Amino acid sequence: MKNIKMYPPIEKNKIRFYYYLGSVSAIIFLFLLFSIIFTRSLHQEFHKKISQLSTGIVNEKKAFLKNAVDRTIFLIESERERVRQEFASSDLSQDQMDNISVERISNRIRNLRLIDEGYIWVNRIVDYQGGENYAIRQIHPNLPNTEGQWLSTNTTDIKGNRPYEVELNGVKKNGELYFEYYFKKLNSDKIAHKMTYAKLYKPWDWIVATGVYLDDVDELIHKETLNMEKTLATQRLFTFSIATILLLISTMILIRFDKQIVRLINSYERDIQIYTKGYWNQIESYIHEHSEAKFSHGICQECAKKHYPDMNLYDE
Repeated sequence: MKNIKMYPPIEKNKIRFYYYLGSVSAIIFLFLLFSIIFTRSLHQEFHKKISQLSTGIVNEKKAFLKNAVDRTIFLIESERERVRQEFASSDLSQDQMDNISVERISNRIRNLRLIDEGYIWVNRIVDYQGGENYAIRQIHPNLPNTEGQWLSTNTTDIKGNRPYEVELNGVKKNGELYFEYYFKKLNSDKIAHKMTYAKLYKPWDWIVATGVYLDDVDELIHKETLNMEKTLATQRLFTFSIATILLLISTMILIRFDKQIVRLINSYERDIQIYTKGYWNQIESYIHEHSEAKFSHGICQECAKKHYPDMNLYDE
């Protein structure tokens, strides 16, 4: 006779628990993963567009500044040549003619105005090593009362930048440079972000420079950043709404599958019960045929009293 194989009871609730736990966890994980990837990609794309936009504007400003300084240097050269021709027959030395040229061109530069209240200024280098009294403010339409004052490379702006030091090092190295710092606006006490282009005119040791304020660029970046944040917030809300709908649909699908799983488990249990009952019937028949033992499908009196004391299954 075959060995009796006992099947442990199926834990339906545990199976359903792990089924829902695994399925819902997978859905949430995938949702978070795709949300992070999509949001990060969108964020990077926005920053790229803002950077391209601001870079394009700044490059246009740089081209304008360089053109303004180059034209001013051309005016200086033209004035020097005009004075040289005018006093060619005189006994004036080159230094004397340069002094006349400086006086004439200085007046022209002071009265020169660019777009957006722009202007040209000039610093004359005295000591290329820098430090205190390294240069003299030669021309400055925004600060006319300070013309003739000494400048120092140790001077800082409100952000701690040293614009004169940067300027001096730049023209010494490359003859020209772009740099940024903070300075007060023309006819105003407001300090603003400014970008300058400076170029060395070596014959007179002049640093000819002009600049533009970057308020519009800063404002544009701030505005576009706010728009980006609003768009991202809207996109997150939209993504969350879609995810909620998908989660509800997924839950309905899970519930439907759960019913199928329960049906399969119940069917499996019925098959086990049928198999087990048939197997015990075979054992009962075998024992009955090969011995005088008899089977009773009731319950003995002692067991009845022990397990069912409130039920009167046997007469006393």
